[in-house]
Amino acid sequence: MKKTGWVVLAVVGVVLAAFLIFFFKDSLFPGAKTTAVKKQTEAVSEQSEPPRDEIVRKKIPVSPREEPASSPRAVKEITRDILQERVEGFFSYLDRQEYIQAYGLPEGTYQYFLDSTADLASRPPVVSGEMDDLSLLRSNMAHFFRVVGRNDIRLVLDVLSHEREGIEDDMAILFEWGMREAQKEEGAIEADMNTLYEYSVFFLNTVGGKAYLLRRESRIRILLTYYAILILDRAHEQHLNRHGVDISPHLTLLMNDIKRYKGLDRKARYLEQLNAVARRHQR
Repeated sequence: MKKTGWVVLAVVGVVLAAFLIFFFKDSLFPGAKTTAVKKQTEAVSEQSEPPRDEIVRKKIPVSPREEPASSPRAVKEITRDILQERVEGFFSYLDRQEYIQAYGLPEGTYQYFLDSTADLASRPPVVSGEMDDLSLLRSNMAHFFRVVGRNDIRLVLDVLSHEREGIEDDMAILFEWGMREAQKEEGAIEADMNTLYEYSVFFLNTVGGKAYLLRRESRIRILLTYYAILILDRAHEQHLNRHGVDISPHLTLLMNDIKRYKGLDRKARYLEQLNAVARRHQR
């Protein structure tokens, strides 16, 4: 099985992410596992694991016992990278799920995700001249299928179908982490801001990318569009918007969608962020 599927979550949520990026079933995924299987998995988890929120989102305690505040060990605990801890905790949680174990990933989901990011970063979609070349249009329409492959898509859909409960929190963490790592000289992911920018333009400004979003359920489409806009905004601030994409119409459409849609836990936060982006682009 190719090591490529996770980048759909990374880039978009990491990536994207998507990084990235990051989780539903409903009518989008008719091939997802049955409710009975899901309940069986949840029953096993309840018997053998602490609650998911404690795994992914717990703070790292710093015990004062036998450690003065100035000791090297205490300083190390205080300065520990909580964001990295949460990301690794998320993938550790996935590794313990039966539906993930069935895929037999020898190095676990975290390493699989890093390898996937590198694979898709090396084969980004072409986002200019799409309408002048029919073969390029066809290539963009099937971009993820070509690069990711059938088996890896199945894995992504399985995660989406089982982890819908915490999708918004998970995507927020993965996006923040992915953006940070993409801007480091030697970040954890092999994708830089230029790569993330290309994928954001793909979703927002190409027929292939828009068609991909329109095939998704409303919640997924809104979240992918939201993070693509945040990436485009960051790229614009860093003078990386080499395709000259106008962010304004995308902002207007997305804000209207978010206001109408009732299935978002972080609706107020999304609108606050988008309003801030709009103000920056009105200067």
